[in-house]
Amino acid sequence: MFVLSFESLREWCQRQGYEFAENVELGQLAIHHQLLGEPAPLMILPQPPRGMVMFVMRQPFVVPEDRRAAMVEAAGLLNSMTVMGAWVQNPENREVYFRVTVPALDIQYTDAGVLHVARIVVSTSERAAAALQSVALHGAEPAAAIAALPA
Repeated sequence: MFVLSFESLREWCQRQGYEFAENVELGQLAIHHQLLGEPAPLMILPQPPRGMVMFVMRQPFVVPEDRRAAMVEAAGLLNSMTVMGAWVQNPENREVYFRVTVPALDIQYTDAGVLHVARIVVSTSERAAAALQSVALHGAEPAAAIAALPA
């Protein structure tokens, strides 16, 4: 059992045998992964002042300016059916990502517990990737694209 920190999460990645990159200066980790055939690392971003850790996966595309409103609608629809985590569109760089934030202050985790959080982020991102890409890049209507997601 361990408290989540940059060091303990780096050790967790090593125990899991993941290929990952680290930014020691910022205290961030990136587990190599792909979505839609493109690099989409699972970012692990400890937030020590807040006593939290964010697990984040960005979709591998940028939303064109004229599709921003459609993507906001798609993210809202996804959020209404998501049990844990949130879909977010960054208004500055027009990236879309899914994130789960967990408490880290004085809370002990196991390898399996951290793996569960990581799997939620990856599987949720994978499940919605094609639908979100169709909304962003191919003009799909958000409601129809999200309704067509596998159960």
